Amino acid sequence: MNIRKTKIVCSIGPACNKDETIRSMIFAGMNIARFNFSHGTYEWHKEAMERVKRISEELNTPVAIMLDTKGPEIRTGKTAGNAEIQIEAGSTVELVSDESECTPNHISLSWKDAAKKLKSGMRVLVADGLLELDVKSLNGEKIICTAANSAKISSNKNVNLIGVHAGLPIMSEKDKADLKFGAEMDIDFVAASFVSFAEEIVQIKDYLKGLGSSAKVIAKIENEEGVNNISSILKEADGIMVARGDLGVQLPVERIPLAQKHIISACRDAGKPVITATQMLDSMIVNPRPTRAELTDVSNAVFDGTDAVMLSGETANGKYPVEAVKTMALITTTTENSSEYRSRMKFIDSSYRPGLEVGHAVTHSAYKLARNIQANAILIPTLHGNTARMIGSYRPEQTVIAVTPEKRVARQLMIQWGVIPCLCDLADDSETMIQNAVKMALEKGAVHLSDKVVLCAGIPLSSPLMANTIKVLIVGNVLARGTRFGFASKECKRAFGRIVHVDSFLERGEKINVQHNTIMVLKRITEAALPLLRIAEGVISEGGSDISAQELSFINKRLVWILDVPGALKLENDLSVTVDGEQGLVYEGAI
Repeated sequence: MNIRKTKIVCSIGPACNKDETIRSMIFAGMNIARFNFSHGTYEWHKEAMERVKRISEELNTPVAIMLDTKGPEIRTGKTAGNAEIQIEAGSTVELVSDESECTPNHISLSWKDAAKKLKSGMRVLVADGLLELDVKSLNGEKIICTAANSAKISSNKNVNLIGVHAGLPIMSEKDKADLKFGAEMDIDFVAASFVSFAEEIVQIKDYLKGLGSSAKVIAKIENEEGVNNISSILKEADGIMVARGDLGVQLPVERIPLAQKHIISACRDAGKPVITATQMLDSMIVNPRPTRAELTDVSNAVFDGTDAVMLSGETANGKYPVEAVKTMALITTTTENSSEYRSRMKFIDSSYRPGLEVGHAVTHSAYKLARNIQANAILIPTLHGNTARMIGSYRPEQTVIAVTPEKRVARQLMIQWGVIPCLCDLADDSETMIQNAVKMALEKGAVHLSDKVVLCAGIPLSSPLMANTIKVLIVGNVLARGTRFGFASKECKRAFGRIVHVDSFLERGEKINVQHNTIMVLKRITEAALPLLRIAEGVISEGGSDISAQELSFINKRLVWILDVPGALKLENDLSVTVDGEQGLVYEGAI
């Protein structure tokens, strides 16, 4: 089955905030809708989030919602009339921490500790590095700088510091209000901007917990401190975003590719998902086709092992949002189908370490078993998604099908490489849940009859262990076939349930617990079985029947039967089977 494994994150903005565009983006491959809270009002975000959720439900396709925080940032003040001011190379520019008007020789900053933190020899970058200022000296509360280049800037431009940590709190009051709004909107992910330390992730998670939100926190790595602290950050974060925009300002540009590879590798080792972001198909903001360099950039990120790739301005503000998603999906799928990629993924096994807890050891064993027997898929019934995340981190060649009754879990798995979430109802027992998972995978076209499937789960599903059970299933394994067969209704040509052998009970006249999900097995259908036939889902007879097909149809409008089945009495009691009244076949499990 050719399913794209690398996920696609799309930024939502004015260019795509329409029903038909969102629908087309989901069809094209959007897995996560990102909302940038550096822009827009709550009213706009609420309407757009509800639009994505509604269309996702209509299409029966999970799409996760990600809130991207503004984060701790420093900005310049306003210019007169918000007009551009020209700053000349070599000119003296003083920086101050107030709200005064900006001029070519005077720039105000929103950062109150500027005079305390900045020192001679440091650099200040304004407007994504468009203007570079070299700090020369301090004069009281004024920081005296020299412009390293000429540039035009206007009001409220972002400011990056090189060689100093601003010490701003990870959550501003605006961020807290935004997260409260996000919790009310039941978001799935928070992309936390400018994360430098693991403690900042803990603060955000604690705040979300207080709001009653179970959103996963993705740490955006945008500065050198974040890169240096990636190992400790990964211990607390649910995932990482390589935010190459601000990172490209904070680090020398030649280090960005190496930083990207380092972060992706660290995420693989930790078994955490990673998103590669910023300017991936930037030219498609205005052009219908990307540059060759952009195509290669996306492909290289996939080769590096990224879980997801992200579109920013391409979908939020660009002329071709749907085409950008289609292009991203085409590049990732083409790369994944290459022999070079498959060869590389076979050796990405570094996230397993001997001596880990049972759940990790079991999931790794399931991955290896699927590889060794060349299984068609790995099937995971799950309540929380943890087993699917762990197996996906090993980068198996097989598609990982996570079947869950929890809509939130299905959406939050949309970030995970190679994992396809499917929704199904919660079953009362684990065996039924497993068979429902197989049935759902068949209906979705994720597996086919006769496929080999490795099942990995925590049994029972409420088990505190991440995983403790591995099974090899043959989808639709034919256990028996009959020469005469039929069904009472065209709406019920197949019956699924558990086998109950009833002959001995009938002979002794004992009461037997036959339920709606029962498949009765008898040597021959006789009048004595009539009360049971009214309840059972299906019946298998090793011999014939004293009751005609017409009478069977009248007795139970859901009944499916198969007669003259050699070896029927040898079928295992309590085994889950599907009885096909159209083909005369008895399958193991659900189909």
